[in-house]
Amino acid sequence: MASLAGMFYTREALSQGDEVVIEVGGKAVFTASLDIDREIPVEGSHGHAVVEIRNGKVRMKEAWCNNHICIRQGWITRGTIVCLPNSIVIIAGSAIKNDLDAITG
Repeated sequence: MASLAGMFYTREALSQGDEVVIEVGGKAVFTASLDIDREIPVEGSHGHAVVEIRNGKVRMKEAWCNNHICIRQGWITRGTIVCLPNSIVIIAGSAIKNDLDAITG
């Protein structure tokens, strides 16, 4: 019985969700659904970038950085893409919760 309850709890805690959150410098600047295809221009700390959402996936389409690791990561449905030089983070498949997880002192 406890195992079954734990399975449902874990599924809720790790739910995939259908949102994309774009952060610049640690602050959320854009939230979108993976269900709507679009291109989102983002101004990073060192230049312009373009995030693309298509067919339930997201990718960094363009970025003004030297190594383009964020672009080479390709399409994702869940997880993160980080453009470190521009301080841009794309978080996919994660429903935003405004509740506190923990408080440290």
